Amino acid sequence: MTGSNQRFEVPEPHPECDVRLPGNGGVVHGRIKIVDERSKGNVWILVALPCWIRWSTQIEVGEPAHEGIAPGVEDTWVPAFAVETEDDVYTELKQRYRKLKSVS
Repeated sequence: MTGSNQRFEVPEPHPECDVRLPGNGGVVHGRIKIVDERSKGNVWILVALPCWIRWSTQIEVGEPAHEGIAPGVEDTWVPAFAVETEDDVYTELKQRYRKLKSVS
């Protein structure tokens, strides 16, 4: 990879966004955590997305295991073109990112 990455960690509370899934897979609601501008101007966004977590427990060796699923959150890197948010959130993030970029 050539060039340097510019990473902006979004302060809490993380702004809400919608992520368009590939292949007309629908939209998932998440929260923006990091904006990462990579070489050649590609921008990727780390989004906290809801997911299902599979769990299993075994109380004692030799006893049957109990399994199930539970709701959870997974951090996923998403290309910027797939992330949609309110205009005011986009404007605020852009201003903060530019300010950070000018300081460094």
